[in-house]
Amino acid sequence: MKSWLHSVNGAMTLSTLAFLTFLGRAFLDWRYEYPYQDPAGNWDTPGTLIYMALAGVWMWGLLAGERGSRRGWMVVLVWVLLLDVALALATYFILCPPWTGCEGWPNVWAWNWANLLTGVAAAIALGMQLRQPESRGLRMG
Repeated sequence: MKSWLHSVNGAMTLSTLAFLTFLGRAFLDWRYEYPYQDPAGNWDTPGTLIYMALAGVWMWGLLAGERGSRRGWMVVLVWVLLLDVALALATYFILCPPWTGCEGWPNVWAWNWANLLTGVAAAIALGMQLRQPESRGLRMG
């Protein structure tokens, strides 16, 4: 398991899972939370463009990292820490603390914990990937 976590495949798999949980959370936020924040829908197009940009940069980082780019792995690490880990912690402690009676949308806590767990796992794998010498990070063939 430890060698898989050190591998490009491990970093790629965990980062992709973190990306997918981010997308799931984004879809549910879009469905349940944004209509309350912007009932007129003025931010629909800008919000969509922002999410597309975030997803596009994340995908670029995943593809670049798989090909051995340290810059790609660094971008994915920043995205994982911001969009999965920090957002999950901010939701729990600031945006919708459960001890205040905040209910959120259906299954909010399952998605929040999924974001946190996949984000932390991906961050660990990405950190290990970035600590390796550059030539070990490349995958040939």
